[in-house]
Amino acid sequence: RPEEEAMSLGFDVFAVAPKPIPSAVPGFEEAVGPATWPPSTSTLISDDDGALLVDCLITEQEGRGLAAWVKSHDRELRYVYITHPHADHFLGLPEILAEFPEASPVAMAESIPAMEEQISPGYMQVWGGFFPGQLTGKPVPPVPLAGTSIPVGGSTATVIPVGTTDTGHSSLVHVPGLSLVVSGDVVYNQTHMWLMGSTPDSRASWVRALDAVAALEADTVIAGHRNP
Repeated sequence: RPEEEAMSLGFDVFAVAPKPIPSAVPGFEEAVGPATWPPSTSTLISDDDGALLVDCLITEQEGRGLAAWVKSHDRELRYVYITHPHADHFLGLPEILAEFPEASPVAMAESIPAMEEQISPGYMQVWGGFFPGQLTGKPVPPVPLAGTSIPVGGSTATVIPVGTTDTGHSSLVHVPGLSLVVSGDVVYNQTHMWLMGSTPDSRASWVRALDAVAALEADTVIAGHRNP
């Protein structure tokens, strides 16, 4: 019965604190203080019959912590959805798949070439400069999601492409049964936004994406990066 389904459907958020990174800007730390990577989130959406994890952080340690947290919910993880092609949202995937080998890692088909670029040797060298000795040596890209919906037990999560936000090929996850939007990097909450490569056109696209979030009138919006 629908009311029973609604009783078991729920979500939980795993948040990690800002991480220190080497500053690339001369004099930055003297002027501003230690450079940090923004605090990040992963979201578990589940009911009694299965679960979906949205995004999975970056370092091996975070991936292991996230996997243990998911396991503590005692739900069968069936899907891991990656919202956009920034490696800080999916380099933790090998640790998740080690714990949940049956889970399917998926993303929008058009976003996958950019994700594969993010885990190419050149890009991994750049990411490794931010997080020396902390990243997987065997990154895994997701596979294309067929269609735009992901089953969560007896309910459905809908993927909504929103174009360019802090990078191209961004998307949201909307769960109408929870009045929930998991925004990836479309929404930031009280933390500095990634604006490298930002242009007037990209910012206009980002505003349209925020309008798309607002139009869903969700009770809860989870930011990909937020003040913990």
